[in-house]
Amino acid sequence: MDLRLVMNQVLVLFIILLMGFAAGKAGVIDQTASKKLAGVMLYVTSPMLVLKSFFITFTGERLINIFWTMGMAMFMFLLSIWLSKLIYGRFPEKTSPILRFTAVFSNCGYMGLPIMYALYGDDGVIYGSVYIVAFNIMLWTYGYALFGGRGTKREIAVKVFANPCIIAVYTGMIIFIFGLAVPVPVASAVTVVGDMTMPVSMLIIGAVISSARLRDVFSDWRVYLSSFVRLVLMPLIALALASIPGIPHMPAAVIVTASAMPAAANTTVFAEMFDKDAMFASKCVSVSTLLSIITIPTIVSLI
Repeated sequence: MDLRLVMNQVLVLFIILLMGFAAGKAGVIDQTASKKLAGVMLYVTSPMLVLKSFFITFTGERLINIFWTMGMAMFMFLLSIWLSKLIYGRFPEKTSPILRFTAVFSNCGYMGLPIMYALYGDDGVIYGSVYIVAFNIMLWTYGYALFGGRGTKREIAVKVFANPCIIAVYTGMIIFIFGLAVPVPVASAVTVVGDMTMPVSMLIIGAVISSARLRDVFSDWRVYLSSFVRLVLMPLIALALASIPGIPHMPAAVIVTASAMPAAANTTVFAEMFDKDAMFASKCVSVSTLLSIITIPTIVSLI
């Protein structure tokens, strides 16, 4: 992939992130506004981005690629779980779950989907959405249990399969497989709202970073280890997997791109929920997000 194209796309995202940072510093996007925007993104714009990606012609090749993506995603999750235990198993109880979580779960939704759309178009979002299905299955089973979360099978199933983006995948798959005609006004409205995901996500991330004291954030060596594992080691492993002969290019590109994303925003949410070190979790997310501006173009250009 052309490095200049990747750099341009990531630079656009970075500029919007800076706008969010400035808005956060100015108090325009405070903590309340950031949460509201995140809600809009979770329940409105992201599902529409996923849904509109399925407004394309059905082909057997695309269906096969969907199965490839799911299989590769699950393999990468299982491998990263094993590696995270190997790397972080001896760390203190307060930080070990956080570090292991950052190794396994990337920001494949907030940052991943917009970048996949910018780089690969609608096909990228389709396969990226399939990756997010695998992500949610692992998040609310392994990730939830990692922090000490408990729940009935029914409660966990609801968290996995009632996610708005996953519902959009179900709906989109029906439209895609059966070739249903979507009225032009509906398709246009879904597309316009879905295209808001990328700028909204970058504004949120910029605003969140603006609330952190940069001196404190960058003084902890553990966040650099976390960022190296998340931004370099995991995507390079995914790249090695993707280079195996016979694996289709687009699913491979999506898996590598998803693996190259910074630590998932859920890291801080889960840490706060289960009385782990939420401040340390925020540092890991913030530093990996900032460093990803450099690493994402480098990794993606290798595909």
